[in-house]
Amino acid sequence: MLPRRRKTKQQQQLLLLPPTTTATTTSERTPSALCILEILEHILSFLSQHALCNVAPFVCSQWYHASRRHILSEAVWASNFQAEKRLEAISKFKDCQILTLTPDAPQLRSLPYTWPNASHAQRQIAWREVLIHIQKASTNKGKKNDGLGLDKVRILDIRGSLDVRVFSRVVEQCLAQQLVVLQLETFKPGDYFYLERILKGCPRLEVLKVEPQSDIIHGQAIPGSSPDDPGSELDSVREAALRERQLIEPLEWTDNLKLKTLILFRPMISQRVIQAILSCCPEMRVLKLFSVIERASLPDPTTTTAAAATAATATNDTTPIAVTPIYLTPIISHETPSEYQRMRITSPYDLDAFITHIATSCPRLHTFHLSLHTRKLSAETINMILERLPRVRHWSFAMRDIAPPTILPILQDRTALNGGRLTSLEIRCAGFMDPDRSTSIISKALHEFLCTSPTLLHLVAPTVTYYTEYLDLKRILVGSKDSHPDTPRADGRFWACRSLKTLHLEIRARFESDTLQHSRVIFGYLSKVTPKLEDLQLRRPYLSFWLAGGLCLLSRLHNLERLKLCCRSYTGFYESDVLEWIKREGHPWGRVSPNRVAVSSSIADATRLGCRMALIRAGLVAPPTSYHLSGYSSTTVASASSSPDSGIIYPELKLEDFASLGEIKDIEDLQIERMLLYQHQKPCWPRLESFTIAHDGWFNNSETSGIERLRPDVQFRFETQSFHQNGYH
Repeated sequence: MLPRRRKTKQQQQLLLLPPTTTATTTSERTPSALCILEILEHILSFLSQHALCNVAPFVCSQWYHASRRHILSEAVWASNFQAEKRLEAISKFKDCQILTLTPDAPQLRSLPYTWPNASHAQRQIAWREVLIHIQKASTNKGKKNDGLGLDKVRILDIRGSLDVRVFSRVVEQCLAQQLVVLQLETFKPGDYFYLERILKGCPRLEVLKVEPQSDIIHGQAIPGSSPDDPGSELDSVREAALRERQLIEPLEWTDNLKLKTLILFRPMISQRVIQAILSCCPEMRVLKLFSVIERASLPDPTTTTAAAATAATATNDTTPIAVTPIYLTPIISHETPSEYQRMRITSPYDLDAFITHIATSCPRLHTFHLSLHTRKLSAETINMILERLPRVRHWSFAMRDIAPPTILPILQDRTALNGGRLTSLEIRCAGFMDPDRSTSIISKALHEFLCTSPTLLHLVAPTVTYYTEYLDLKRILVGSKDSHPDTPRADGRFWACRSLKTLHLEIRARFESDTLQHSRVIFGYLSKVTPKLEDLQLRRPYLSFWLAGGLCLLSRLHNLERLKLCCRSYTGFYESDVLEWIKREGHPWGRVSPNRVAVSSSIADATRLGCRMALIRAGLVAPPTSYHLSGYSSTTVASASSSPDSGIIYPELKLEDFASLGEIKDIEDLQIERMLLYQHQKPCWPRLESFTIAHDGWFNNSETSGIERLRPDVQFRFETQSFHQNGYH
C-alpha cells in the first residue's frame, strides 16, 4: 500500500475556504520590495550623486533606468574660460539641472582651459555673451527644437560680485518660475533691499543662500550697470523706489513661502523686514544670518569709535572689537550724508523680540546661526537663544561670540537641560584685536568641549585653529616639551565624540618643527579616535604625501566619503609609487623610512612582512592594537559594548593603544592591518567619493592623471585657494 501524499500548504489553505468562494492558484511571485518602482524611487532619492552615477546603475537594468532620472546634470561657465570652452559650456545649458555662472571656477583653474590673466574687457565681453544667450532662451521658451531652452534648470549658482540688475535680467525674466535653489556668493549691503523681490519672484524657491564659496570673492562685478545693457536705467529707478518704499511702508505678504533654507551673509536689512519674511515661512528648517549689519557707519573715525563704544556698553563687554566702516555709496570725505543715505541706515535689533518671533514663526527650525557685525553676543543673550529655541540641534556661532571659555559649557548644559542632544556645531571665524591670544583661548575651549561631548556628530569649524599639542598623548613633539604654563599640551583625555561623522578644522602646532612627525600625530589620532568619519576637511600649513607623513593612516577610516586637504604647499605628490596605498585592494608597501619617498620593494622587507603575517595567522603573535580598534576583529565585536542609538562597536580607548602614535611603527603596523582587513574583503576607502587638494598656486591637468589611474571611481580635484593663518583676517 502506497503511503498517502501529504497535502501542500497551498492545498490546505484552499480546503479552509468557504464553498461559495472561487479560488485560483497562480505561478507569479510577489516582487521584492526593491523591485517595486515606487519604493525604489524613494530609496534612490536618498543616495548621493556619486552613488547614483557609480553604484546604482550596475545593480540591474531596472536600477539603471530608475537612477538616471535622479542624476542631476551640471553646467559650469566661467568668464575666464577660453572661447571654445565657453561655447562648450553654453551648449550644455539646455540639458542641465544645475547652472553655475562664475568669474573664476577654482576647481577648473587649469592652464589648458582658462586665461590666467584675463583682462577686464575680456571678462565683460564673456559675461554679456552668456547673458544674451540666457535672454534668448527666455524669449524662445516653450518652442520645440530651438536648442536654447533652459526649462530643466532648477538650481542656479551665481558667483562673484553680483550686480542686482543681473539678477533682474537672468532670474526674474528667465528662470524665476522654475528655480528651487538659488545660491549667490555676495550682495552689496544696500542690495539686500531686493530680498523681498527675490522671494516673491520665485514662488517655488526652497533654498536661498547668499554666502561666499571661497576665501576670496572675485572683485569684478558682473556687468549690468552699463548704459549698453537693456533695462539698466529703468532698474536703477526701480531700485531707489523700492528701497524708499521698504523703509516707509510696511511689507504686505499674502501667501506663505515654500522657503526651507535661508542663509544671508552680512545682510543690511531691518528687523521688521526679516520678521515679515519669517512669518511667511512656516516650513523653515535652516536659518543662518551671518554678521548682520545693524547700523551702517559712515566713513568717519569718530562714528566708528562711537559705534564700537556703544556695542561694548550694550554687551557689558570691555573687549575691543574692530569695526569696519561700511561704504554703502560713494561719499566724499567731510561731506554730510544726504536724506537718502540717512534712510538707508537701519536700527539695532531687539534680540529678545527677534528670537521670540523666530520661535513662533518657525516651529520646525533645526539649524540656526545669528551673529552681529558690530557687537558680540553676551553670555546672557546666548543663554536666552538656547532657551527660546529648544528644538534646534545644529548650532552655529561666530568665533568671537564663543571665545570666553564659559560659553561652550553653557551650550552643552542648556541643550541637555532641554532634553535634547547637541549633535552639530559650526563655528565661523571673525577678526580679533589679539589673534594669537584668542586662538589659544578658542583652541583650549574647543579641546575641553570635544573631550566632554559624546553626542557630537558634526563639527564644522574650518577657520578655527586647534593645536596639535592637544593630540600628542606621548608628548614627542617639540611644543609639548615646552615648560611655559600657557603652552598647549595633552592632558591624557581623548575626544568623547567617537561617533563623529563630519570634521572641518585647522590643526597645526604652536611650534612647527618636524612636519612629517606632526602629520603622523594628527592622522594617527583621528584614525583611532574618530573611526566613523565620513566627511573630513583639514587645513595644514604644509602637507607631505610621503609615506612617512602618515597620510596613509587615514585609510583606517572605512566610512570616509569626502576628503579635502587645504595647505599652503605640498611635497611628494609627483613621486612614483607614493600613493600606491590608495588602491582599493589591501596593498602592502614594505619598510617605511623617514628618508625614503616611496615604498620599499626589497626581497628582505617582503620576507620579513610575510613572516610576521604567518605568525599572526598561526596565533603566535598578536595583531596590531589598531586592528582591534578598527572594529572588524571577532574579539572586538564580541567584547565591545554597542548602543542601539549610535551603533558603536568600538572598545574603550586606553593610553596603551597610542604607544606608536607619531612614530614610523604606526605606519608599519598599518600594513598588517590592511592585509588582515583585505582577508575580510575590506578595501581601502570603499565609500570614497571625492578627494580634493586646495593650495596656493596654479596647476596642470596632468598632475591628477596618476592618482586618477589608481582610483578611477573617485573624483580628484585641485582647487586654488589662498591660505592664511586663522585669526589674522
